[in-house]
Amino acid sequence: MPTNNQKGSSKEGAIRLLLHLQALYQGPKTISQLMESLDGQGAVSSKVRRSVQRDMAALEGYFGVYRDDDNVWHIDRSDFDKLFDIEDSVALALLVAEKQLAHITPSHILEPLNGLFKRAQAKLNNSDTAAANWSKRVRVAPASHHLKPPKINKTIYQRLINAALSQEVLKVDYHSHQGDAAKQLTVTALSIFYRGSVPYLICRMHSSDPAHQDKIRQLPFSRISAVKQTLFDEPRVQGFNLAEYEENGELAFRYGEPFELHLEIFNSVRREVEDSHLGENQKITPINGHDTVFNMTVTVPYTLNLIQWLLARAPYLKVKAPADFRQKFYKEVARALQHDTAEHVELPQERTF
Repeated sequence: MPTNNQKGSSKEGAIRLLLHLQALYQGPKTISQLMESLDGQGAVSSKVRRSVQRDMAALEGYFGVYRDDDNVWHIDRSDFDKLFDIEDSVALALLVAEKQLAHITPSHILEPLNGLFKRAQAKLNNSDTAAANWSKRVRVAPASHHLKPPKINKTIYQRLINAALSQEVLKVDYHSHQGDAAKQLTVTALSIFYRGSVPYLICRMHSSDPAHQDKIRQLPFSRISAVKQTLFDEPRVQGFNLAEYEENGELAFRYGEPFELHLEIFNSVRREVEDSHLGENQKITPINGHDTVFNMTVTVPYTLNLIQWLLARAPYLKVKAPADFRQKFYKEVARALQHDTAEHVELPQERTF
């Protein structure tokens, strides 16, 4: 049975071999240079020439390690890299992740992964598997018009991200609209939400006004011109749960509780939703004497996303019920129609939804 000293020696020897491989991966080395590369490695106490020579004799011929005629040690990177080869399906997942994260992740987080992303791309470029062909022949487009990312000061962007990850209290200069004077708000940063490529800070308000105290708001990063951390206010996280917040429809700009929507729809809308349903419990039934028009009932979330979807298809559907939603919907359509005859766009005096 090995003694503790033998166990320690074996462990130290294994660590030395890994350090030699790491040093050779950076470039060719002599035995003396390999010994120098062990300096400062607290886990390795044995750095005598004979030990390093034995190590290299054991590694020769493995992992791409070889010695030239001048007794300089090298490593064949292509051979060594095979140790870390990735499957095509994993490479594809990495490339999809890179595309999804590129616009919403701080650069300092992604930069250490650039080498991995490049290896994934090279792997798929040189393969003829289903996963490799997927990356060449499949594209995914957003379901609606995709807004370009706003220009945001990098320092402000990073400070907001860091504050949300740590759920800190901030003082921010916020502009209700571009060009408006800044209001200084004190908030607890809770989470980050990306609506497409537009980032929002989900935060809880600190306010002396009871109407705004502890209210949760979503502030677009692009409207924040200054950020300061404050050490004089306690964070008001109050059990905030991002998953529950999302389930309640708040990330889709929720206006109320889910409801049953009654529509008449033209055939083009029917084709769009008969497989990818608009909501829960969807039913589509024909209307006698109208081959291209159908009745539809469906339970939908009461959100801005739903309203925008319906407005985009307003020429091809009719909202029948519930009555209050129908009234608001057609008021919004009428407002849009008024712009056709007005000299300029007129701002509604009150919101419809």
